[in-house]
Amino acid sequence: MTNDYLTNFKSKDKLGNLLGAVPIEISKEKCVYEYEVNANHYNPNGTLHGGALFTVMDTCQGAFIHFILDEKYKYAATGTATIRYLAPLFQGKVQLITTLKNSDNRKLILITIATDESGKIVAELEEIWIAILKSN
Repeated sequence: MTNDYLTNFKSKDKLGNLLGAVPIEISKEKCVYEYEVNANHYNPNGTLHGGALFTVMDTCQGAFIHFILDEKYKYAATGTATIRYLAPLFQGKVQLITTLKNSDNRKLILITIATDESGKIVAELEEIWIAILKSN
């Protein structure tokens, strides 16, 4: 089931695919993605553009939130997002791991940690997602 879910999600995630976000695994506890730093995604300073990293981290969160979302909800949407960039990226694979920090009814708070190939944390993303009820 989880492989089918990730395959289906990836087929619909146009921006994540464009940037090269690759789903690895998903469970009720976490979602794991990988992203290969691409020189086409550099900023003018010659490092990975923060928007590219944010996008693949948000993609990981989107896959996770819709996997864990209760069936009474149609979907969830990002309410707020706070990212902390901790180190520049120039090359290599980045691992993204999303987990649930807290939930309160329709409000779910997710955390994504991005690490480089050495295991060093390069960014942290916290988003508040709001679940939208299905119409009757």
